[in-house]
Amino acid sequence: MSDPTDTPWEPGPDSDAHYALFTKERRVEADDGTPIAYSLRNADGPATPVILANGWSCSDAYWGGLVPILEEHGHPVLIPDTRGHGRSGLPRDPGRGAKNLTVDDVSMARIARDLVAVLDDAGIDRAVLVGHSMGTQTGLEVYRQIRARLTALVLVAGTYENPAKTFYGSSIGDRLFPLGSAVMRWAPEVLTPVWMTIGPASVGHFGARLARAAGPKPTPESLHPYLLHLKSTSPAVMVLVAAAMRDHSAADLLADIDIPVLVVAAGADVFTPARCSEAMHHLIPGSELVTFPEAGHTLPIEEPVALAAAIDEFLGRRVSAGAAG
Repeated sequence: MSDPTDTPWEPGPDSDAHYALFTKERRVEADDGTPIAYSLRNADGPATPVILANGWSCSDAYWGGLVPILEEHGHPVLIPDTRGHGRSGLPRDPGRGAKNLTVDDVSMARIARDLVAVLDDAGIDRAVLVGHSMGTQTGLEVYRQIRARLTALVLVAGTYENPAKTFYGSSIGDRLFPLGSAVMRWAPEVLTPVWMTIGPASVGHFGARLARAAGPKPTPESLHPYLLHLKSTSPAVMVLVAAAMRDHSAADLLADIDIPVLVVAAGADVFTPARCSEAMHHLIPGSELVTFPEAGHTLPIEEPVALAAAIDEFLGRRVSAGAAG
């Protein structure tokens, strides 16, 4: 009998059927064997291709309003599932408390390599990367790895380093994280009763508003697919990804970025406060900053039309037509 820790792990074929907004019809094997699922929409569109980098714990629900507008504007759009989320797998069965995985298995650089593999598999040489939350960190690492293949970066409600330091405007979460992480990995059953309550749209919407994760615009229906995804994702894997975010910094990279960058801040964001976006904007030469004053951390769900307009206006000015493809 083969050792399950030597074999890549993949969710079942219908595991995301009850919440995915976009069918992940494609698969690519990452360089560590992990199967990465993704969708390619509007493949023959004439505008610059866009690859979407997900936030922490996020499903494609965050892009549900944005993707159709990008398609309408002519962009081919790549929508990958982050490893360990949705239909994407992991390098091995995570085991109880994700004991078979390490932080390196889900590092920001590692997830960035998955995004590069998606670009390669889809046959896209150059693209705009749009990253939300953690996708800002993985997006910066994609730039580090293949800078000549990115025509622009759009960094939405994120930060370039450890987000736990500014979570709810305090560093307390950063100091407490090791304890919470240890409990999750060594006694994952502690959270099981709470995790089982995730799902009902009205309850989840109330919780998101209570926690100030979402601004006033998201409806229970718009958040529901994300909540169903959250319930189906291993909390221990998500904690490990959070540890990788905490270990990451792209501070050394920012001053050398030489492609157009649009930084998008959410004025009511308590997870990655607007000052994180503002600091990043000041450190990236030639970057531009746009702020949505009333939006929370769920900005792509809250403002898809305005966000798409900001992206296209920015690309129209800063990215030449010859960069598409």
